[in-house]
Amino acid sequence: MDDTGQERRPPLPTNSVLGRSIRTFKPRRSRITKSQQHAIDNPLDLLIEYAPEPLATINDWPPTETKLFIDIGFGNGITTLDLARKNPCNSYLAIDVHTPGVGDLLHEIQVHGMTNIRVMESDAIAVLENMIEPESVSGVFTLFPDPWPKARHHKRRIVQPSIMHLIHSRLVPGGFWQLATDWQEYAESISEQFEAQQDSWSGGITSRPERPLTHYEQRALTEYRTITDFSFIRR
Repeated sequence: MDDTGQERRPPLPTNSVLGRSIRTFKPRRSRITKSQQHAIDNPLDLLIEYAPEPLATINDWPPTETKLFIDIGFGNGITTLDLARKNPCNSYLAIDVHTPGVGDLLHEIQVHGMTNIRVMESDAIAVLENMIEPESVSGVFTLFPDPWPKARHHKRRIVQPSIMHLIHSRLVPGGFWQLATDWQEYAESISEQFEAQQDSWSGGITSRPERPLTHYEQRALTEYRTITDFSFIRR
């Protein structure tokens, strides 16, 4: 935290999938609370730093006998926490770039004494490319990613061929990618992108999985925006 109470963001790695200057997110600064900062300053081995090496070799995590799931853009982490509580035999890697959300999730993990979640404040695409080995992930969750509505920004969307190929390569055969969006045009684009890769993916629009109602999703419903859920399986 700097002298104004604003978060200090660690340097973000680059990825070669989209190019050095393209991100799927918009970094933003906001105030961070004392409890969030305390959790970040005292992560108790729950916070993994980015390094361009396989995750297991530098952190001795996840345990080899567990299935690994990745939550990209976890917000304040309530969905990740819910998944990890209900499935204690699985391992969950939660990745986001918003420091207050990282602090919130670390705080909750510590309060509840959970051991099957690790957190990263980093670019998820760089993490997938450089730290996650092929065919090692059982499922990926991407709930309400930035829709980048302007046409000139569509190159930043997380659902595009190069990223789809990367995630496909990291999933085990039969692994899944679950997505949700409240932006109708983005939902149509997601359907089109996956339909164009039917040799690699099966699935499509699905009913809403059981998950906590986040603040963001509640706001979307209050504003009468349609929520579209997707589930795709690696062929």
